[in-house]
Amino acid sequence: MRYLVVSDIHGEIEKLEKVLKEASYCPDEDQLVLLGDYVDRGARSREVVEKVKELVEENGAIAIKGNHDDLFIRSKYEEEALNLWRMNGAASTVKSYEGLSEEMKEHQDWMEDHLRLYYETEEYIFVHAGLLPDVPLEDQEEETMLWTRHTSQIGLGKTVIHGHTPVRDISYYKDQIDIDTGAVFGGKLTLLELPTHEVYTA
Repeated sequence: MRYLVVSDIHGEIEKLEKVLKEASYCPDEDQLVLLGDYVDRGARSREVVEKVKELVEENGAIAIKGNHDDLFIRSKYEEEALNLWRMNGAASTVKSYEGLSEEMKEHQDWMEDHLRLYYETEEYIFVHAGLLPDVPLEDQEEETMLWTRHTSQIGLGKTVIHGHTPVRDISYYKDQIDIDTGAVFGGKLTLLELPTHEVYTA
């Protein structure tokens, strides 16, 4: 079985569909893992969330929560989250739902119920931003998983696959791999295939 991993889509629906096609994604044979930040900054957040929902419900994809997704969800009922979301690209997301406020609420509710903080296998830990070094997985804080940035060895005996910190190309740091190649900042969206480490980009 292949693991196909994508992170930080940020409303770039066309790039997402292209990398899935490039990798010949087959739901019956592949495990797709999406590492969060589906919304904000890019123009088509609504369509990305709809696609993620479809991939999870129909194809068994694993969808991880990113920091932007967390703000999007919590903006429903937390003033502080709403203000922070506004500072981090909310305008493009709201615009993508123009005239569809009920659908936006439905998507926020769905994401709150279905996005995971991490996904662990025998060899890998998939998470949005990363983990603190030498802290057992069950003791890691949610804020760390959503917001941390560092290149130190994590030391949990598995390779940690994450996004969150934009890099020009997939970057390998001891026992962690950063796959956020800045799709929404004029870079490319990257899909990493494991265990082969084949790379597909759009």
